[in-house]
Amino acid sequence: MMAWLEKSGLAAKQPTAKEMAQAESARCKPAGADTVRCVYTAAVTTAEVASSPRGSWHVAVLATAEDGTTALDTKAVDFTVD
Repeated sequence: MMAWLEKSGLAAKQPTAKEMAQAESARCKPAGADTVRCVYTAAVTTAEVASSPRGSWHVAVLATAEDGTTALDTKAVDFTVD
């Protein structure tokens, strides 16, 4: 997964599957026959929070199946940093 600021260079050219393959991984566990629930945790300092760019952010997600096929969602979820 990768979070990206809406007003960044990624807005014009969203992340590709190749780029996302280099991103950090989430921890995933089965949550049903056809469902997986994934969690990503990032440790940040108070200073990092204070200096984070404000505005709308998107989270890009690359899912890889057991058979190696992938699915990319460049705006899987959105959030705002005020």
